[in-house]
Formats: sequence, C-alpha cells, structure tokens
Amino acid sequence: MSQANSLRDGNTRLCTATAAASMRESFGSDGQPGSYSDVDYTNCLFMVGHNVSATQTVLWSRILDRLDGPDPPKLIVVDPRRSETAKRATVHLAARNGTNLALLNGIQNCLFQNDWVNWDYVQAHAVGLDELRKTVEKYTPEYVERITGVSKAKLEEAARIIGTTDALLSTALQGVYQSNQATASACQINNINLLRGLIGKPGSGILQMNGQPTAQNNRETGCDGEFPGFRNHENKAHMQEIADHWNIDYIKMPHWNQPTHIQNMLKFIENGSIEMLWVSGTNPMVSLPHLAKVRKLLTKPDLFLVCQDIFPTETTAVADVVLPAAQWSEKTGCFTNADRTMHLANKAVDPPGEARSDLDIFLDFARRMEFKDKEGNPLCPYKEPEEVFEAWKRMSFDRPCDCSALSYAKLQGGSGITWPCTAEYPLGRERLFDDGKFFTDEDYCESYGHDLETGAPFTKAQYTAMAPAGRAILKSAHYMPPREEPDENFPLRLSTGRNVYHFHTRTKTARNQRLRQAYKEPSVQVSKTDAQALQLMDGEMVVVKSRRGQVQLPVSIGVIEDGHVFITFHFGDLDSDGRARAANELTIGTVS
Repeated sequence: MSQANSLRDGNTRLCTATAAASMRESFGSDGQPGSYSDVDYTNCLFMVGHNVSATQTVLWSRILDRLDGPDPPKLIVVDPRRSETAKRATVHLAARNGTNLALLNGIQNCLFQNDWVNWDYVQAHAVGLDELRKTVEKYTPEYVERITGVSKAKLEEAARIIGTTDALLSTALQGVYQSNQATASACQINNINLLRGLIGKPGSGILQMNGQPTAQNNRETGCDGEFPGFRNHENKAHMQEIADHWNIDYIKMPHWNQPTHIQNMLKFIENGSIEMLWVSGTNPMVSLPHLAKVRKLLTKPDLFLVCQDIFPTETTAVADVVLPAAQWSEKTGCFTNADRTMHLANKAVDPPGEARSDLDIFLDFARRMEFKDKEGNPLCPYKEPEEVFEAWKRMSFDRPCDCSALSYAKLQGGSGITWPCTAEYPLGRERLFDDGKFFTDEDYCESYGHDLETGAPFTKAQYTAMAPAGRAILKSAHYMPPREEPDENFPLRLSTGRNVYHFHTRTKTARNQRLRQAYKEPSVQVSKTDAQALQLMDGEMVVVKSRRGQVQLPVSIGVIEDGHVFITFHFGDLDSDGRARAANELTIGTVS
C-alpha cells in the first residue's frame, strides 16, 4: 500500500485564477506580456512547473525546432519529475513539491549577489526593490538547498544563465498555480524578468500560461472571477462603466466584495446560500480538488444543478437538468489565445439533435427570465454572435484588452490579431510593456493587490502609498511550508498533472479510440528507490491514500524525485471498472 500527502489539485479554474492574480499583483492587470513568437528569438527559456511537452504539443514542436536548430537557447526546467521537457533541459531543478517560492527567492538572491540586475531599468520602471532585496537576502544557495533539495551548484548555474542572458522567456503552469504559495511564486517569476529588464522585447517576456489555451477570453470578459475588461471592483468609476454599458442601476452591480471563485461557491452551497448552480463546459466532479466533499455538495437534495456540455460527463450524471451544447465547429464566435491573440471560428456544421450554441442557450434563458435593463428593454437583446462581439468592443474600450478597432472582417482568413487592437495599434500590439509603462495607475489598475503571505487585500490607501504610478510592482514573500507535510502515516508527496494523450477530464479525448489505446488508465509514478523500499513492481496494483480518500492504480516506476508520486488527473469514474481512480479523490481543497 502506498500513501501520499497531497499538495496539488487538477483544477483548471484555480490555475487560471492564479495566473491572472500574479499579473494583477505585478503589472496592475491581467494580460500576458509576452508573445509566442518570443520562442523564436529567445536565448533562454525558463519553465517553472510547465511540462510543455505534455500540455502544449504545438508549442513544444516550436521549441524543439529551436533546441535542435543552429543556435539553441538554454533551457531551465523546474519539475520534480524528469519529464520529456526536463530531459531536454540545460539545467533541471528538481525541487520538492511545494517549495517553488524558496527556489525562486534563491535565484533572485543570486541575481542580487552577483550584480545581475538591470539597475537603471528597475529604478525607472518598478517599485518594491528594497523590500524584495531584503526578503530574498537569507535565501542563499545553501539555505535553498535545505528546503528544496536542489543542489547549490545547480541553483547557481541556473541563476548564472538567467543573470547573464540577453533574452529571457519565462513560462509557468500548474506546477506553480496548483502548488503551495501559488500566487506568491508566480509573482517571483515576474520579478526575475523585471530585475533583468527583460520584458516587452523580442525574445524576452513572460507567459503565465492558462490551463486551457482559450481560457484567456474567460478572464477578459469577466467569466473567471474577474469583472469585464479587467475592471476593479473597488473602483466606483469602473463599476459605473459596466452599469452604464448594461444600462442598469449602479446598486445592482454585485461589486461589494471580490468576485466569487469556485471554492467560495462551494462554501456557499454548503451553508445553503447558493441553491442553484449552473455548470457550463467543465467537469467539477473530476477536476476539482477533494472530490469526496465536492461530490457531497453537488448532490445535495436542496441544490438544483444545471449542467451544460457537449457530451455526458461525471457531472452531467448528477445534474437535475442537462442542456446539450454545441462544440467549436458547430457555432460561430471569437476566442483569445494565451498570448492575447484573438481568433474567429466560423460555424462549419449544424449541431446534432437538440444541441445549441452556448450563446443561444444563455440568450434564450435571459429572454425566458425576462431580464430587463432600467428602461424596461431586454437586458440581452442580441440575436447573432457578431452583435455580442460589437457589444464587447464597446465594453473593452480604454481597458488593457481594448478591442475597439477589431472586427469580424479583420479576423477573417488570417492567423489572429493580438489585443490591444486600437486606433493606435490597428493590427494589434504583439508585446505589452515595451515602453516600460504598466497598468498600475491607481485609477486604471484591475486590483489594489494583496499581501502575498496572508492573502489580505490591500486598500486603495495602501496601494496609493506604494505609488506605482505606471511602474511594475516587485512583490515579495517568505517561503512557508505547505499546509500538509509528510509524516509517518503519509510519507510521500503527491503531485498531479497531465498526459500528452488526454485533455483535462477526457470529455472529448476519451471518445477517440487511438487516444484511449495510447493511454488507457492512470498510474501512480514512483521512483525506483521508493518502489524498492515499498517492495513494488512495475504494473502492480496498489492503493494510494491521502487524508481525504484513496484510489487504486497500477504502479509506474519512473524518474521522479524520491519521496514523490505523480498521478494524472484526467480520469474519473464514468467509464471505470469500479475502481476509484480520480487523482482529486486525494487532493486538498485549498490553494494560495
């Protein structure tokens, strides 16, 4: 029997929220600074918790072209496993799960100690330098080695490469966002590029990746715990703008608190203040952490659950109403990629049976509910996708994601246009912050930020005292151990992630025979040393337990740090043989 201490979950919503949060903290607003084309120019790729070979195969092919080309960039990978990405690394930093912040503080310590800081850039374009320097002072390579297990030599070599390169592209994904001190760690990645002054230039930038390539459009339109156009809920003028666009009274804008993320929704379901939940295009009965609790809440007799999806899932199985939705080729609409590139997808075929586009479903619901604006007109009067797009252009005006000069005509036939797309940038702006100006003015910023150690939100007065005024914010925090550390009963650290053959909870990929055959079921990856200690053989069926639940999986002996186990989160129970196999049966329901 193998037991695990779970530290991460497989929930994309939480991943996306953390990516956005780190950019709000550092740059004043969401929106990726970098461009995918930076891969073609960079001299150094710094990938933290981002196994691109499994998560973004097209991007990985582009990276391989560089790595196998005549002038390959250096590649630094932070991952406790020797993934296909890590195998190609110049330096592989196999840090213990939950210690990203200590590792990143250590790299910054080396940058300061070796004078690898672009002082002119930082002093002109950032605030918080003195506090950051004081915070990371104790994170010497020796100290970091004791916390992370990464050797002094490897940390110093990685820092030397980062500190001396003239182009740096940094990326992050679930290994950061779904781990201990997630937002604080993501901010340190931003700090590293800022300290080097390597942002907004060809080959230099940051891609705080999304769990899904098109999740960015959820963020900019206010569907992922934000408000439309990256507006600040504490800024009365921002909320009045939204009310004016919707032609509703200001008092009806639900802005008295921060937007409600999924973990708060679950708390409200538990205490009975949410009595109806509408799940659209996601599968929380597999993807959310601490599934035993999620299962209990979503099957509460007094919760009315609506599920809108293209195929049956573990969540549709427990829904009170299932609304069949059309998929991408069966509807017209725009989406935004991770690097802010907007695309138009035209309808190719009609959806089958009773399936309808998400837009049609939402508009029909608004009509049936008789939602009205303050003058008694329909709140959602639209009939065609392009009408909604035109409304979004007006909503986005003068915000970081300004699309006011974009049109369906411009998006036809090309490979997309990057926002902002304005009169000043009629064909889009490939990189943000190339002028050293950030979205941090107090009247413009999306958020006043938080204390990265406590999570407490800053007031406007506290934000004003920092005086960012269009400069980036170097946010710092000390490392704190994860909420749960290994002990006698749970001696191993669990991480979850993806396999290249499946996407998220296999809503679509499970229906492809070749993909099913390529990766039929999840396994628990353990190191050779741990397998010998536990007397395990490759392929042997074991029970993996945490403090919350257990799963039964075959063993896969692989190259992973001792004391760690890894399970993909794709699989639920819809097509299982009766064995529990969802990784999130084990995971903890909190992130920072």
